[in-house]
Amino acid sequence: MPVGDYYQKYGPIYRRRNGQVPETAREPVRPTSPSPTRRRRRRVRRYAARHQAALTPVPPPLIADVTERPSYPSRLIAPPKPDTAISARERIEMRRLQRRARLQRRFAVWRSLATTLLLCTLVLLALPYAIGLSYHERALPGVAIQGVRVSNLDPSAIAATLHVQYGDFLEQPLTITYRDQTWTPSLAELGVVFDTEATIAHALRYGQTGDPLTRLHDLATLLVGGVDLAPHLTVDEAKLQRYLLRLSQSVDHPPRDAALSVQHGYVIATPADSGRQLLPAENTLEILAALRTLQPQQITLRTRALEPTVNNQMLAAAEQQAQALLAAPLLLKHGEREWLWDTAQIADLLEVQADHARMEVMIDPERLAQAVNALAISFDSGSVEPRLRLEAGALQIISPGRTGWRLDQPRTTRFISETLMQAAPTTRTVRLAAEKLTPQVTPAALPTLGIAELLGEGKSSFAGSEAYRITNIKAGAARMDGVLIAPGAEFSFNTQLGEVNAENGFVQGYAVINNRTALEWGGGVCQDSTTLFRAAFWAGLPITERHAHPFYISWYDRYGFGAYGDGAGLDAAIYTGQHDLRFVNDTDHWILIETELDEINQTLTMRLYGTRKHNREVAFDGPYITNETPAPSTPVYTDDPTKPQGYLYQSDVARSGRDITVYRVIYENSVEVAREAFVTRFRAWPNVYVRGTGG
Repeated sequence: MPVGDYYQKYGPIYRRRNGQVPETAREPVRPTSPSPTRRRRRRVRRYAARHQAALTPVPPPLIADVTERPSYPSRLIAPPKPDTAISARERIEMRRLQRRARLQRRFAVWRSLATTLLLCTLVLLALPYAIGLSYHERALPGVAIQGVRVSNLDPSAIAATLHVQYGDFLEQPLTITYRDQTWTPSLAELGVVFDTEATIAHALRYGQTGDPLTRLHDLATLLVGGVDLAPHLTVDEAKLQRYLLRLSQSVDHPPRDAALSVQHGYVIATPADSGRQLLPAENTLEILAALRTLQPQQITLRTRALEPTVNNQMLAAAEQQAQALLAAPLLLKHGEREWLWDTAQIADLLEVQADHARMEVMIDPERLAQAVNALAISFDSGSVEPRLRLEAGALQIISPGRTGWRLDQPRTTRFISETLMQAAPTTRTVRLAAEKLTPQVTPAALPTLGIAELLGEGKSSFAGSEAYRITNIKAGAARMDGVLIAPGAEFSFNTQLGEVNAENGFVQGYAVINNRTALEWGGGVCQDSTTLFRAAFWAGLPITERHAHPFYISWYDRYGFGAYGDGAGLDAAIYTGQHDLRFVNDTDHWILIETELDEINQTLTMRLYGTRKHNREVAFDGPYITNETPAPSTPVYTDDPTKPQGYLYQSDVARSGRDITVYRVIYENSVEVAREAFVTRFRAWPNVYVRGTGG
């Protein structure tokens, strides 16, 4: 392409070459200031001159036209156009070309930088893998296990190093001491596992596993200062707690409170003692801290003292109080009669109460009431009314009335309590409070007593009983025969029975005392109380106190349910001062007790006579048996020093346990007014033998 054709045909150069000279060039023109439009055109031409040459490639010149090459620089693509020839569209296109050129230059620079960076990154990322291949199955330089360097060591060498470093720890990690006791548990007993394989694997993997960035980070750590790895130690805290619990059985002991007991008139003081308790949480933390050292350690168990609730200061005050209560015996007086309570009897009345604030010795109100009740049995005169017998429908006096006394138990109890609380160096004396009793029934009043019909009858069999038992049954029946019960009065079997001693015709025999068979005065008197209970049961009288025997006694089955047949569940046990039989005469007339003992047929019958209240009738429902248990197979032996050695007698036969419930249904004027349950709970009882231990 000719050089001349490259230039625009409308420019000034084109016109000069064709001899077209502007008029302004032929004649001198007077200089004038360029107009604003012209100034803008000049700026555009200068801008085009600077940038258009760089954007448009210059074609190679023709050799033939070398002599005609323009005088302006060759890097310019085209000569500037005349001011009036550049349009707005051309200016926009020219600017677009200029921006494209700039972007191309920048892209070339960035592409060069990116290529360089990529190459560097690839080299850097490949470096850890190359190092890992060179240290295959070996620890990298800078790796240590708790201060011991294992660089460039294989697994076997690392294992040998660990064995040398931690051999003593693995054999005996801890020595635990407490006072004079020592324990040397193994890691297994403590629930600790020293994982050698995991430790070695961790050392070998460091810097050789993970993603490239992780490896680079690990390598940088090794390069800067190395890494110190901790051995893998796993602790089963539950197993560690169980081990400490076993230790606590040798360490723990509860505090012992100061104790005071009064027995047989003596004061026995037991001083307090502090307890000790193992602290599981604190010891666990200390053991874990010792294990982290991975070196044999000795620790002392941490415990805490447990202070007693009742201390020795409180004990001393209570002991002084008890000594004052037992300083002297107690003399009970009424008229010419006297009863002496020694220190052993007084001690039975005392109760020791203690809490966190104080220990106090005081008189037990319940025990004192029982003691006064037992005193009343020997003090009271029983019935002072004349004893009667009903024969052929007529009442006869078989024993005249007499003046008697009844102990005022509430007032007497208060007097005794107040006197005991007063310290006295000598014998203390209590005047008993009592009520004088005079007979109300006279021979002239017999027709007005209302004793006209049978209210209820009880019957029992004592067949097969020993001679001592029959003697006591007869003595008890004699104490009840002909006794009168006033309207509204409560009858007490123990009060009417009086003292069970030889003076009243009783002998020693076997009785159930504290749930076992033992020798006791009046053994067998429960036959009398059982028979009288049945009479009151069938009479429909309110039973205010009744205690069943603790175990099954076969001879009470006979006539047990009256007209309803034989059976167990209607018996009544008595024990002087504790268990009584009581019932109330709720009729409007007197009641007469009549007893009949048939030694030939070995039966005892008791009858209650009076006047029925509202035509009262009694029905029976039962028995209902539940909770049966077998008898124990092991026998029980009771020693009797009055019998020679070699003597053996079976006093009780093994029997099963059971609960028996019977119902008494009471009708008045043919209308049911009450349905009462009587529950008997028999415990299982073994064979009981009496063996002689005498000379």
